[in-house]
Amino acid sequence: MTTTDSKADSPTVYEVDGDIARIRLNRPDRLNAVTGELYEGVQSGLERAEDDDARVVVLEGEGRAFCVGADMQNHDEQQRSAKERRDYAWTAQDACKAVQTHPAPVISKVHGYAIGGGAELAMSADFILMGADAELRFPEVSIGTYIGGGLTYTLAQRVGAARAKELVLSAATLTGTEAAEEGVVTRAVEESELDDAVDELAADLAGNAPIPMEFAKSQFGRVGSATRDDMLTAEAEALLACMGTEDWQEGVDAFADDREPTFVGE
Repeated sequence: MTTTDSKADSPTVYEVDGDIARIRLNRPDRLNAVTGELYEGVQSGLERAEDDDARVVVLEGEGRAFCVGADMQNHDEQQRSAKERRDYAWTAQDACKAVQTHPAPVISKVHGYAIGGGAELAMSADFILMGADAELRFPEVSIGTYIGGGLTYTLAQRVGAARAKELVLSAATLTGTEAAEEGVVTRAVEESELDDAVDELAADLAGNAPIPMEFAKSQFGRVGSATRDDMLTAEAEALLACMGTEDWQEGVDAFADDREPTFVGE
């Protein structure tokens, strides 16, 4: 069953089809440039996905781009109060954190451009599939502003602190092919193949047991901040928790019966 929640002027569109939810940035006339309302729509969509027990979330953009970052036509900081600036900054941070900490895996489908705030949203996902000729850009320092979305964490986690610093301080632009070669993104494919690649990955993930996937996502998020002993303990505790689930027994039975398991998330 497919459920869609959309309005013509909504900055995001939420839809769920079976176990897969999609949050689509919906400002194609502005190449999905971010606003406070768009960030709030991303957070709302993630909350809906959790309520719908979606096992995978796909974050994508309508039109010619994933997201080109701040809408500079509506981004005159001189016209904002100090509170409005703070609210906007934290709305952006909260949206990216919501992607990073969502219990289900999130896939960013990047076509066209992911620039600035758009790159931060894309980089917040667990998997980033990108068109080979699409562009990922970190221009903030070149225009007098600053990165956000936990990029100093997510980018460094993917490519190491030294390379992450170079990419940010040089205001670098990477094609999808270049980004995949460096490990900045998960994979690059020809744009004509991007939809199929994302759908295939989403289906594969949705077929896995959701409880251990949630444990794994949470624990990988602690890399760099937890000790080895912390991680060993967390793994053992997660394993024991999984052993008490219906899905654990289903996995054992399916293996014995030489069939594909059907997981229920319990």
